[in-house]
Amino acid sequence: MKKITIDSWLDYNFISNVKESPSNNKFAFVVSKADLKKDLYEHNIWIFEEGRRFQLTAFNQESFYIWLDDETILFSSGRQKDEQNKALSTDFFKISLNGGEAVKHFSLPMIVTSLEVIGEDKYVLTALSDLHHPNYHEYADEKKGKLAGEIKDNAYFDEISEVPFWANGSQITDSKRNRLFVYDSKENRIIPMTSPSVAVGDLTVDKPNGKVYFAASTFKNIRSLQSQIFEFTTEDLKISKLSHDKFGIYGLFTVNANLLVLHNRRKTYGMSENPIWSTFNFETKTLVDVCDPHYSVGNSIGSDVRLNGSPLIKALNGNLVFTMTVEDHSRLVSLDPQGKLTTLFDASGSIDGFAYVNGQWYLSGLFDQNGQQVKKIENEKLVDVTDFNISTMDGVYLAKPQKISIVSNGDSVDGWVLLPEDFDSKKPYPAILNIHGGPKTVYGEVYYHEMQVWANMGFVVMYCNPHGSDGKGNEFADIRGKYGTIDYEDILAFLDKVLKNYPNIDGNRIGVTGGSYGGFMTNWIIGHTDRFKCAATQRSICNWTSFHGVSDIGYFFTPDQAGASLLNIEQHDKLWFHSPLRYASNFKTPTLVIHSKADYRCPIDQGYQMITALKEMKVDSKMVIFNNENHDLSRNGKPKARQKRLKEITAWMEKYLL
Repeated sequence: MKKITIDSWLDYNFISNVKESPSNNKFAFVVSKADLKKDLYEHNIWIFEEGRRFQLTAFNQESFYIWLDDETILFSSGRQKDEQNKALSTDFFKISLNGGEAVKHFSLPMIVTSLEVIGEDKYVLTALSDLHHPNYHEYADEKKGKLAGEIKDNAYFDEISEVPFWANGSQITDSKRNRLFVYDSKENRIIPMTSPSVAVGDLTVDKPNGKVYFAASTFKNIRSLQSQIFEFTTEDLKISKLSHDKFGIYGLFTVNANLLVLHNRRKTYGMSENPIWSTFNFETKTLVDVCDPHYSVGNSIGSDVRLNGSPLIKALNGNLVFTMTVEDHSRLVSLDPQGKLTTLFDASGSIDGFAYVNGQWYLSGLFDQNGQQVKKIENEKLVDVTDFNISTMDGVYLAKPQKISIVSNGDSVDGWVLLPEDFDSKKPYPAILNIHGGPKTVYGEVYYHEMQVWANMGFVVMYCNPHGSDGKGNEFADIRGKYGTIDYEDILAFLDKVLKNYPNIDGNRIGVTGGSYGGFMTNWIIGHTDRFKCAATQRSICNWTSFHGVSDIGYFFTPDQAGASLLNIEQHDKLWFHSPLRYASNFKTPTLVIHSKADYRCPIDQGYQMITALKEMKVDSKMVIFNNENHDLSRNGKPKARQKRLKEITAWMEKYLL
């Protein structure tokens, strides 16, 4: 059979942004593909209608769109720079499904982050706004040009007045807000709906009742993790605050005039506690809990063959329909306004998007160890309706995950093994242990490109979901203050079980790698055991004490997850205990360090500390730095960087294990 190689991913199509038309008689989706030569991704909108699919756009820049009606789509085609004024804007085009070229509909002098129709020629939108220039959208070209010149002249310094002061991949975000606007395209009029200091989160439109509900918070110095609920009527555009209390809001949704809120109370399990569903009581101005799904809402199943995402919560047929992560797979469920939860379909794989069209359910996602595909549910089974990745997978060796479960720390811990083609139980094999990020994500039985590459090269590949992972409820996921303890024990116990089941794996030729939390665990492992021949740590944390104040989440993530705060001198010992760098004197394992300069989630100083400690301990090591990438390098980094990353890790494993 043909081999899956590092380059194979360049042939894959990525499916995202699946959305039904207003009458639910067709759906649209985006198909993306990497172009290594241009070092970018091409995105185009496709339509599925009455059993046929066709490509609607061909500009290679269309990933954001909304339906205007059943026959018309409005999309943005990239964010274009006005060379005269050096100003950013978002251009929107209309295109008919019945043929013809796309026509420019309007251009907004702002970076639009969301857009919804609220009436004929009227839209509600959120866009980035600067506290220092809240009326930028009203500036004349001359004033924009003058401002651009001032910004250029003052580029030698920045001011920070609040935290977080940056966001992963976005550089300085100080004094920036996601602001709410209404736009009248007929009159070409932009109406600010919120004050410059307000940060707007999720919103939902109740079109039949002429209402818009949104979550927002006002902060100074430190951004709040909680929001209040507001509304305005689309007729008079008057805003009123609905809630007195603040909530950790994940989403707002309207179903038959009911306002449903997905939120996290963080009472028992901290910031990672699974959110629950409540309805908003308009009389008492309070939330009334209607459903605790137990499992997390959405999709946390990891893979490296996705790009962007799709809406995973929708109001359909008078109910809310959404996905949940259940152990190692996705479940599609329906929630009625009274709180009754009904399972619609358990998918052995990952549901990355869905649509309900003409009484038929369609799912996009990762199934059967293949790249992303769109399938329909027919007789409780999934049937292909697209063939984007079928030919690229045809005739190649796909290692089938072999499930292994153990009992560790009182719970079942699940994992898998990928075996090379024609696996010979009498032949010795090298192996790679891969550790997922999060920690609250999961591995599942879906296609994972890097691991299939290694299996095709002759490595046994193993991976598991230790304590801290998603899919098994709050208690299993709760490792606050336990990092490097029970999760480490789970991972090594799983490794021991794999070696027992496959005694021909060469115990002297096992490598370990992981990114983010998986990078933390890789760092922890090499400070606590010498049983791995080599390691590759990616976008990791190695020092909780220096993580505070430099990460975009560090000021709240560290005290919540590490169970200690740098601002409390009595808790310093605990922070240092859970820091892999504390155990640097034990470092002996040859280690590759991979980090990105624009990684503001796990900032690059963590990587610098690791490589310095490794070199001081005279450990064979090197660091590869990606200058223009961020924390999401392995998932949506530019093609050349993604390619280079996988080549470096693979070469490191080959050097020591083959």
